[in-house]
Amino acid sequence: MPNPPSPETTEQARALYARGVPVRTIMADTGLSRRQIYYWLDRGPGRDAEATPKPTPRRATRRRSDLARPPSLEARRRLMGRLWRAAECQISEIEDRLVAATAGEADAPPRDAERDARALAVLARVMRELSALDAAARRDRAADEAGRASRDPETFRRELARRLAQIQSGEKGAAAQAEGEGE
Repeated sequence: MPNPPSPETTEQARALYARGVPVRTIMADTGLSRRQIYYWLDRGPGRDAEATPKPTPRRATRRRSDLARPPSLEARRRLMGRLWRAAECQISEIEDRLVAATAGEADAPPRDAERDARALAVLARVMRELSALDAAARRDRAADEAGRASRDPETFRRELARRLAQIQSGEKGAAAQAEGEGE
């Protein structure tokens, strides 16, 4: 490091980190970069064992089980929206270049046309995948709502009563039909 921070600054960063202060806040308070903070948390340079501080224990980050958990429907919906907006923006840029090239405003080199064609092919694939993901998200939402409804005792009672009434009315209709045929 060209200009190492003062020992007071490194101690302040270590103390803030130990208290659970977010790394971004530590960066703002001390002027250290993220790399420097973690460097000094892991001891930093030291010539003798007594002058070198012990490493600061790292805070727990996301566990592997958290990373394996699928994102919530809301998080998935937000991601889908961002992906759609990014694809729309890219298509708009390509359209603008095509309009400019056909109007003679700009000379589009062949490699730009080829690049745009490749980008459109990739975007078409992305749009197809996004549509499939949208459909899957809708199916998941429908299944989730159906699952919630089936767990609600009052909804279950109403559905059971409705089905029993259908069965009963079907039996009465069948009996009346049988009487009509017997005459």
